[in-house]
Amino acid sequence: MARILGLDLGSHAVKGVVLEAKTKTHTTHGFAEVRRAQEGERADTLRAAVQELLGQLPPGNVDQIVVALPSPALTTHALSLPFSDARRIEATLPFEVGSLLPFDISDVVYDYQVVGLKDGEGKDKASDLLVGVVRKAELAELLALLSELKVDPRIVTHPGLAYQNLFQQHPGLFQGTGEGGAVAMVDIGHERTSVSVGKPGEGVQFARTFSGGGKDLSKALAAEFQTSLAEANHWKEQHGAVASAAQGPDAERAAAAFVRGLQPLLRELRPTLKAFTARSRQQVGAVVLCGGTAKLPGLAEQLSRDLNLPVRVLALPADAKPIPQAEQPVAAQAYSLALRGNAAGVRAPRFNLRRGEFAFKGDFDYVKDKLGLLASFAATLILLLIAFGVVRNSVLARREAQVDAVLCDTTQRILGRCEKDYNRALNMLAGVESPAAALPRLTAVNLLAEVTGRVPDELPVKFTRIQIDLGRVILEGETDSSKQIDTLSNAIKTHDCFKDVRQGKVEKTRDGSKMSFRLDVQVQCPGEQGGES
Repeated sequence: MARILGLDLGSHAVKGVVLEAKTKTHTTHGFAEVRRAQEGERADTLRAAVQELLGQLPPGNVDQIVVALPSPALTTHALSLPFSDARRIEATLPFEVGSLLPFDISDVVYDYQVVGLKDGEGKDKASDLLVGVVRKAELAELLALLSELKVDPRIVTHPGLAYQNLFQQHPGLFQGTGEGGAVAMVDIGHERTSVSVGKPGEGVQFARTFSGGGKDLSKALAAEFQTSLAEANHWKEQHGAVASAAQGPDAERAAAAFVRGLQPLLRELRPTLKAFTARSRQQVGAVVLCGGTAKLPGLAEQLSRDLNLPVRVLALPADAKPIPQAEQPVAAQAYSLALRGNAAGVRAPRFNLRRGEFAFKGDFDYVKDKLGLLASFAATLILLLIAFGVVRNSVLARREAQVDAVLCDTTQRILGRCEKDYNRALNMLAGVESPAAALPRLTAVNLLAEVTGRVPDELPVKFTRIQIDLGRVILEGETDSSKQIDTLSNAIKTHDCFKDVRQGKVEKTRDGSKMSFRLDVQVQCPGEQGGES
């Protein structure tokens, strides 16, 4: 049973969900959230928050950690290639990605996810890809910070593609949100918004990440009431609401400010949904909200009016019961990242920025730690193989001695001498290399039986003379016609030892009712010299 930690490194708070993965199921073992300090260096606030979060998680070792790249510097490109072979994709991508970048490709790390296949030229399928690109310096900085806390993520994925397994494994979460069509998961964080568009039961087909989110709402509120950003943010969390959820003059002013603060997000969200429709020829039928900002009352209703689509807040599946209902939108990405770590098989997402010089080394470290145990297992296996070989050889030697004894007894009784070599004994019993080799295979009685046994039952023939020796058979007799003589001759030829059948004088009998004949049959069996000795 493996323990997987999904770690959401948000700009306002860090969240962690621990899953216990079994053979075919998983259970949520714990959830924790820690706010980041609003003042100080970003790296320092992240380091302190993650350290505190690790202390709040359920005790026990974690076997795998999965994170999404927190920086909005990650860029996403949608590409189409006329083939789907993984090796050809890997060979082609450096040129495709390099042509899209304003700097050298050696300065970045990228990976891709196949999000669609369609008919192409020939037998190969064309593939639609989502490619995520980030500067190496950004990724190196993140991994170095986590390494200080002894956190070594096996997977660093795209924040939008993190929801792949939520779409695949829990399609029931999207019931009632545009059945049969595409659904957009919109994760509105504090400084970043991630959009994942896909079909329930199938997976993500389009993803994008852009700057903007709850911080814009706080800024609009601070400008409206001429207060500090920290105070505006606190009031938003405690009393804020949008549209119909607002009550009172100040609340209405705040709601109007929130609507203004949503405009940057809407300016990015609308073209994102249109881009998906233009690319896939599918309409987005509904929107599901998650992230910390999704908790704001009235936000779903406001976005529904702005987008002219059904919008609701995400509720996690039943196995996420340890996560409070009110916190489930906040925990959505951490939960999805933990699912990503539990994914296996062909449907599992492949996107992982830990490639090349940033490849995950934990597997080798694990093997090194377990090397002593593996060595003892190997030694035990070798000893068992040796013991098996000794026992097997002993049993075979005993059986061989028994066979030799039986063979010796048989040859002693028949040939008068003991012979333990099987092939030589078989040859001697068959007459080879012994006086019996001079004995013919067929006797006169055998030949007579073979000749008479080949006379067709319907053939009216009367033999007046039969002469048989080991090299020749002479047949004389009477039948109705010369045609019947030919029939008899052909029937005798069917025996392997009767190689040549010659007809002698054929004439009518004295009374003219029958035909007399003589057949001279040469006897030579295959493998023998034939003739009399």
